[in-house]
Amino acid sequence: MVEIQDQTSRLTGIQLLIVFLGLNLALLISFLDSTSVSTALPDIASDLKAGNSISWTGTSFLVANTGFQIITARLSDIFGRKAVLISCLFLFGFGDLLCGFATSEAWLYACRSIAGIGGGGINSLTMIILSDIVSIEKRAKYQGLLGISIALGSGIGPLIGGSLAEKASWRWTFWFTVPLTLCTILVIGILLPLKHVKGGAKEKLKQIDWLGSMLSLAAIVMILVPISGGGTLYEWVSPTFLVLLITGLTLAVIFVLVEFKYAKLPVMPLHMFRVPTVSLILMQTFFVGMIFYGGMFFTPIYLQNVLGYSPIMSGVLILPLVLIQVFSTSAMGFITEKTDSLKPWIILGFSIWLVGQAAQTVFDRTTSVAKIVVILLIQGIGVGGTLQTLVLAQASAPPLDRAVVTGTRNFARTSGGALGLAASNAILNNLFSKNLPESLSPSLRTGLLESISNMPADLDAQTRDAILNAYNDAIHWVFVYFAPVIGLCLFLSFFMTDQHLRRRGSNDDSKVSAAKGDHEQGTIDEKHSAKNKENAISNVTTMFVVSRSPSRS
Repeated sequence: MVEIQDQTSRLTGIQLLIVFLGLNLALLISFLDSTSVSTALPDIASDLKAGNSISWTGTSFLVANTGFQIITARLSDIFGRKAVLISCLFLFGFGDLLCGFATSEAWLYACRSIAGIGGGGINSLTMIILSDIVSIEKRAKYQGLLGISIALGSGIGPLIGGSLAEKASWRWTFWFTVPLTLCTILVIGILLPLKHVKGGAKEKLKQIDWLGSMLSLAAIVMILVPISGGGTLYEWVSPTFLVLLITGLTLAVIFVLVEFKYAKLPVMPLHMFRVPTVSLILMQTFFVGMIFYGGMFFTPIYLQNVLGYSPIMSGVLILPLVLIQVFSTSAMGFITEKTDSLKPWIILGFSIWLVGQAAQTVFDRTTSVAKIVVILLIQGIGVGGTLQTLVLAQASAPPLDRAVVTGTRNFARTSGGALGLAASNAILNNLFSKNLPESLSPSLRTGLLESISNMPADLDAQTRDAILNAYNDAIHWVFVYFAPVIGLCLFLSFFMTDQHLRRRGSNDDSKVSAAKGDHEQGTIDEKHSAKNKENAISNVTTMFVVSRSPSRS
């Protein structure tokens, strides 16, 4: 039997406040980084001559982010939360520092991967540590307050990135996070009091699921690369596309089998999927990631490339979404604690988000600022109401599974984000290429496909309109594809089982004490009964739906 040490450490008063502020700061810089780059993408593409592969600035970050979400969650069980979080913060800052010195697209994408590894750990560990220091009945409120950092980072990130790209250089969109990261390392290192995990380094290294970790990372890359490049770098049915995709899917299946049968301490234990609500939340979170990250990247691109706004102005126009999301997220946390219920508010959040997302399909070359602001406000209210799904997942799972449930949930979100960015970029590039006027010269067509910013300033008005109409039509279908995905998320919400947090919280700590490294439901016990194996096998299909993402924060 492999034992997991309980790291629960309930905090109160000023100690809780200081630690909570440190976690907020860590999460804030992670989301600032992942969103500030979006408004600088046109400048980066032009400077590095990256062309239509520029989406890999986001995709490479998300691939690494995703692959290490579940790995860092399990590493925190083995090495301790504090040590792993500080290591992730260091990798994050170091990766961004190197990105700022990039002289080629390959250099940029490689360094974004380093930052992504750190960012993935930050996103998971802040939420895992929160579950260690706050009881389940109070967690919805604190999760809502933690969501403020997500909303602020997602919203002011594009504004900061746009301002730096326009007034200084796109390189500062990476460098500005470095001093913030150093400050966060100091705060966490000095003020975060967490339990020491027993055992020597050699013993801890033996507990790592090396095979499962390598298989998951390989599957992520092999699945995402062909999807991202399909239709642009190579044909959808080309040998390269098919070989990479089939290899990735095969590795994903092998990963599932290894986690089920061979791993002593799996990075993604299949027993989680025996809880229907957890399975539904993981599937739903995957689809949420597709839209959340896709929207954050392609809304600024629409504002700049279709409407012609500057990077700064596009960031300003996204601010309403962020500000209302801050209010909605925090308010929903307090409402959830007051009503002792999660499911109704999650359903309400997705319903409002669906309305806002459907309304975004009307965006075109003549859309007014007022209409943009109203639609983004509706979206922000909805998004803020959906962030309590993590608390519901944690409440539905055994206490000692908090880390792996949180890590897997974040894994699902960012894997969906990576796939969503790749799919959105494929839709945009393929439709834009198809709709461009046939009268364009080959050199101009090639330049436009690399970046629409390559459109000559002296181009006649008729040709310019035709090009912009082609681009607008292409990005319109990106927004169209977002809406039914949110509808699917809403549909899944109705089948979740609600949790009464006060009742759950009264038993939570006692269950942790009783477990003492021996998971409920045989979570990490090698002596699984044959009946438990049969139950787990019945859920392999559900597991594969999540793990087949660039699997693929």
